[in-house]
Amino acid sequence: MIVSLSKAQTGIGTTAPVNKLHIETTTADPATSGATANGNLRLSGTSASHVLDFGLSSSSTYSWLQARSKSAYGIYYNLALNPNGGQVSIGSNATISTLTVGNATGTIAGELTLNPSSTQYEGGQINVKKSVLGSTADWIIDQYGTSSSDARLRIFNSIAESNGLAILENGYIGMGLTNPTVRLQVNGDIIANSIAGSSDIRFKKNIRPVVNALDKVKALRGVYFNWNQEAFPDKNFGEQDELGFIAQEVEKVVPEIVTKDKTKDEFRSVKYDKLVALLVEAIKEQQKQIDRLKIEIKKKNNKK
Repeated sequence: MIVSLSKAQTGIGTTAPVNKLHIETTTADPATSGATANGNLRLSGTSASHVLDFGLSSSSTYSWLQARSKSAYGIYYNLALNPNGGQVSIGSNATISTLTVGNATGTIAGELTLNPSSTQYEGGQINVKKSVLGSTADWIIDQYGTSSSDARLRIFNSIAESNGLAILENGYIGMGLTNPTVRLQVNGDIIANSIAGSSDIRFKKNIRPVVNALDKVKALRGVYFNWNQEAFPDKNFGEQDELGFIAQEVEKVVPEIVTKDKTKDEFRSVKYDKLVALLVEAIKEQQKQIDRLKIEIKKKNNKK
């Protein structure tokens, strides 16, 4: 140990200390076993079994800080920063929250990387604990997947995964379900002020008139019904009486407005908004019939 009285500097392992306390020793990566010397500095207690070791890596240029057992380096302990309060920043000297990452000018990136939370199917994860009053469930944001077909980003609560949102790797989004087969699929009802569908002529080709529209409308059957909640509890069907069509019946008349999901069951859906074009053309056909009848009636009345 070297002590420079003129500069009030102390060196351990060096004869030329440059700071008030300068410790120099062999670099080493943090050991995962054993209990021999490892690191540059240690904090320990006379009766404590845990220690806090500081070191400089020998394999790269990072520095390390590890809380662990004094007698077995493979036993790790928790490390608390500002346990009684205060804020922490990384890459900034202006803390604006409990943890601030990066600086306000963007010259130091505010980025976080969450590595997998298990060796199999669980990716990175963030847990959001519920409020002290009012809330009943925690929320989780994570990545999960047993294969590329079901790998997804999940936002859900501790009650059920179906109480949330899933985004597959192909960009398909499911709300209330984990396996969407289209760009956006919802198990439940949607309320919106309006919904617009793309219809610009520049997006279309092979434009053809709708023929026999009235006959097709007459072949459709509107029904009242209730959803089969018992057979499909995961669909979040409502209990109220509903009005609509049976997809399999519509498919026989206007197959263009019936879709099948990409599952082995091929459950069908009806594009109800597309019926508007059919109804418009059916009304026009019917109006032509009415106009012809008016002319015929007028001719008969004129002959009297």
